[in-house]
Amino acid sequence: MSQATLNEHIKTHSFKRCYLLYGAEAYMVRYYKNALKNAVVGNGDKMNLSTFSGKITDINSIIELAETLPFFTDYRCILVENSELFSSANELSEYITKIPETTVIIFSEAEVDKRTRLYKAVNKTGCTVEFDIQKEKDLINTIIKKFASDKISINYDLAKYFVSRIGTSMDELYNEADKLISYVYEKRTATKEDIDTVCTRQLSDKIFDIMDYMGKKDRENSIGFYLDLIGLQESPVKILALINTHFTRLYNIKHLLADGKSVEIASLIKIPPFFVKKYIEQANNFSMDTLKDALEYGIFVDNAIKTGEMNEYVAVESMIVRFSA
Repeated sequence: MSQATLNEHIKTHSFKRCYLLYGAEAYMVRYYKNALKNAVVGNGDKMNLSTFSGKITDINSIIELAETLPFFTDYRCILVENSELFSSANELSEYITKIPETTVIIFSEAEVDKRTRLYKAVNKTGCTVEFDIQKEKDLINTIIKKFASDKISINYDLAKYFVSRIGTSMDELYNEADKLISYVYEKRTATKEDIDTVCTRQLSDKIFDIMDYMGKKDRENSIGFYLDLIGLQESPVKILALINTHFTRLYNIKHLLADGKSVEIASLIKIPPFFVKKYIEQANNFSMDTLKDALEYGIFVDNAIKTGEMNEYVAVESMIVRFSA
């Protein structure tokens, strides 16, 4: 099912008995969850709204509420969030076709297994919509519209720079856009300098810079950037986890390139398509043996920190020094 169809359901109040909203773009999942919920029962109607958050162990509690008639309105809404019901078999799949016409169940999940009977039942009887990370062009246009709604001038190239600096998370993009709009509100236009002054780059983007310097064997800047992060009170353990994740991606990308599967990198590694070129450039700065060594050493350092054999600050620095030499 497409977002356009979902929008039509919300606009016309022509609802299916159940919806599954999921995917990597948490902002869009949350936006449509709330829009759909408010369309079904109205904002503030607590009598006809029931919410389940976290792992569900009692399926019957959902079924019992679904069988309860709504109070003085057309629908009862049941919101089920991050339930893990779509990761394993459960009896709720058999109930999906029996949901009363007066009940709408909305499932909101970060991840789902499309092989489960529950997913297949919801997909057949209701609606499933996956919200993936948006393409660069769509994110740029979203930001331009966001600024235009506040009557702030920002051109395409500047919006592109904004997205490249902040990242692909719409939550972060909107948060940083709000900060920037407040900063430039009086002059009604934004500049690159304004973005650099106001907007905070995400830790994962700063790790990207460290990896760039490591790949270029620039030890001074690699360590310098690491110490800057420590000065900003970032956790060495968190930095290490991101470095290990990044090395894992580069290792997998290296294998895909060797197998002639460059066009599949974005989908298999689960990174935005417009970042693939940057990742390939970084992967080419390391040999396969070096990347394998980095994965093994990353595990060693992580264990050494956990067992107290190495100081966390020194341990992460040793990782950076070793692979920027």
